[in-house]
Amino acid sequence: MMQKMTALLLALAMLLALAACGASQDSSGGDAADESGSAGTETGGETEAGGDAEDAAPEDAGTEDAAGSDAALTATQTVVVEGFDWGPAVTKTILTLNQAVTADGVSPESFTVVETKESFNWAALQDESLDPTVHVTSEAPRTVTAVYPCDEAGNQVEGASDKLALELAYDPNTGSPYCYDVITGQNTVCSPYELAITLAEGSALAAEDGTAVAALSVEPAVDLSAALMPQLEGVDLSGSFTGADGKTLTYASYAPADDGEKHPLVIWIHGAGEGGTDTTIPLLGNKVTALYGEEFQSIMGGAYVLTPQTPQFWLCYDEEGNWQDNPGTDSIYLPTLKELIDSYVAANPNIDADRIYVGGCSNGGYMTMNLILAYPDYFAAAFPICEAYLDAGITDEQLASIADLPVWFVYAENDTVVPPDLYEIPTIERLQAIGADVHTSVFPDVHDTTGLYTGEDGAAYQYMGHWSWLYFFNNQCEEEGVSLWQWLSEQSK
Repeated sequence: MMQKMTALLLALAMLLALAACGASQDSSGGDAADESGSAGTETGGETEAGGDAEDAAPEDAGTEDAAGSDAALTATQTVVVEGFDWGPAVTKTILTLNQAVTADGVSPESFTVVETKESFNWAALQDESLDPTVHVTSEAPRTVTAVYPCDEAGNQVEGASDKLALELAYDPNTGSPYCYDVITGQNTVCSPYELAITLAEGSALAAEDGTAVAALSVEPAVDLSAALMPQLEGVDLSGSFTGADGKTLTYASYAPADDGEKHPLVIWIHGAGEGGTDTTIPLLGNKVTALYGEEFQSIMGGAYVLTPQTPQFWLCYDEEGNWQDNPGTDSIYLPTLKELIDSYVAANPNIDADRIYVGGCSNGGYMTMNLILAYPDYFAAAFPICEAYLDAGITDEQLASIADLPVWFVYAENDTVVPPDLYEIPTIERLQAIGADVHTSVFPDVHDTTGLYTGEDGAAYQYMGHWSWLYFFNNQCEEEGVSLWQWLSEQSK
């Protein structure tokens, strides 16, 4: 009960902080009570758009002449999900039609799309008559930006196709398929998630035979487990490991092309919001996809990437699941996590054991510190980000043990979730005092650097100050002109 009350108070503080900076966050990747939930209009019910596909499709559909018809097209849909700075978004839906259509007369204005999805009941945090454990549904329009015939992967094709792609606009507050729950402290995939798609009045699609079809019935329900995630191609999402103590961790992994050479291993440890057993959530919640990207892989000369996932929180310090205000006690998952890493290295002989790097954000930053303090001679470098390992819980002897280990800290000065004065700053100062190999990237805040998103005042869109991992994944952490990514690639025991 104490954890739930603490989570509620923390959530209220987060909401007040968001209101102060003019930002209303959608369900997105984050951690250690840092994720903000969907703040969309809550309808308390599901949309009925879309209709019954069978009722809408007469047996002679598609047989009317090209002058116009009452023939109907029916469709199911498969969505495309991609990860961004703020987390994932549904960027496209692919309609699979009961007959082929062409691009003739098709435009974004021809379609109306309404998104209905599971949302945390944020109003329940201020209204005692509401149960915050009961989720609601939120409804919002989605803007279509492009329409074209496509293949099964959503790639545009020439001529007719029974697949039609609708690209959708998205931003930090629009299109997330995740529901963040303040009570559980974790993200889950929205259930339900629906896209109600209708043809605008006066619009028609052109069938392959030239018939104008003015009726379209699309099944609104979307199976997010079948979503296309192009950024995760080549990633093994099925990893599971059970340690000697019986604890099980799921994990995702990526291996570079086998060229017969040794390659480094980069271990990314997620935050609190990405725990569970769905390994896509840690990868899209914090833009871990950047580690599989061409830029990072090129700098690293090809790198293995291991992303362990805890079913709860890395900060858990007892079997009852207590994790908040961890005083500096080892995680109950520490032994199993180290066993998983050892097992993965042993199973991949092309991993260079002298170049194993570990990093993570918030809850995962704590776990990064826990690992290097417990096994100071194992890793070649570490990069804890907005790390949640309380400095008061670290002994002088522990810091002395990592004095020779290159460690690069990243945080934002306005982080209110993991206050730097209690975490990074005193630890960094103590390490510097003993001449440790310590590096830092400190930012005044966390804001959009793409130029695509702005706040109401026209300035760069402000994210929560806790989200400093954005700068790491965008390769924007530097010290004296050297990027963290480049520095990491050069570290070896």
